[in-house]
Amino acid sequence: MVQIRKLLLNDIRNIIRDRLLLYTAFLIPLIIIIFTRLVIPWLSENVVPLQQYYSLLFMLIVITIPMMFGFVIGFLIMDERDENLLTVLRVMPISRNTYLIYRMLFVSILSLVYILLFPLLTGLIDIGFIDYLPIGVLLAFLTPVLGLVANIVATNKVQAFAVFKTLGGVFYIPLFAFFINNDFKYILGIIPNFWTFMALDKLLTTGQQDYVFLGIGFVLHLILLGILFYLFNKKY
Repeated sequence: MVQIRKLLLNDIRNIIRDRLLLYTAFLIPLIIIIFTRLVIPWLSENVVPLQQYYSLLFMLIVITIPMMFGFVIGFLIMDERDENLLTVLRVMPISRNTYLIYRMLFVSILSLVYILLFPLLTGLIDIGFIDYLPIGVLLAFLTPVLGLVANIVATNKVQAFAVFKTLGGVFYIPLFAFFINNDFKYILGIIPNFWTFMALDKLLTTGQQDYVFLGIGFVLHLILLGILFYLFNKKY
């Protein structure tokens, strides 16, 4: 616990010291929430009716939250990697897996808080907290996925930026499923957040949870995280 506390304090110092991480973790999510709360309803009332697309807009915008916090995780690990902390961990009383789990949980919980508050603060969709909770957890899973992929693929921060941009585009692709009126849309199911979007859409349109979509989503994310943990440990 002492070592975890030291890592936590170090994370807080790093986020506060690095303005890019500070803005990404706190300021930009708030700007997105304010924009969604004020600008989209104004556009809908004064420019073009958007009410029928609110659920789609919600998915389009809420997915940016785990992406941003994935960026934070990725750069925190990259900073520690550059400082040879991952090498030092071999002789510290904390295992590599414990470090990784802590690192994923710390930022993912921050991400989850914003995700869970997003419906209430933006007003785009009307959904119960308990019903939304498993969907919010699935969305938050993208945070460690992004952070790990960036560190596995990229060797420096410039490459990491390119990875984040590419993955950002990939995780928007499942939104095209809502414009496909047949089962061909399930081809997009290889992208893990496809099942999150399907579960959310089913809940909003029928008021019922689709446990098949949720179950596939959880299994796919956990398998992906397990593979990424293995590849990260193998590389470092």
